[in-house]
Amino acid sequence: MTHIELTRFRIKKGKEKKAQEWMNFLNEHHADTVKTMSAEKMYVETVFSEKNEDGYTYFYWYSVQGENGQNVEESESYIDKKHIEYWDECIDSTYHPVNMKVQQSLIAPEIEKIINEDDS
Repeated sequence: MTHIELTRFRIKKGKEKKAQEWMNFLNEHHADTVKTMSAEKMYVETVFSEKNEDGYTYFYWYSVQGENGQNVEESESYIDKKHIEYWDECIDSTYHPVNMKVQQSLIAPEIEKIINEDDS
């Protein structure tokens, strides 16, 4: 079964530049970052940012993931280790992440077939 998720996380005050550095790091290491997705059974991962009227910056994490993928915390990849460092430094743990509710989803049949084959 495919797991589709969109979650809002708040960036700690004063960590906005560090959070941008984090996204720059992932983008600059794109090929190595994409390589980490296979073990996680992560098919799509996209991060959006928003500077809200409340003065906080938020990251919105969108993902399409298969079942039984490796947790990022279990990875030995330097990308994932650095990702967790940035996460711990930048994500505000006092803010409860907001999971958006999926109302409708379309995945092309060719892609759905690949996802389902990989999950079995």
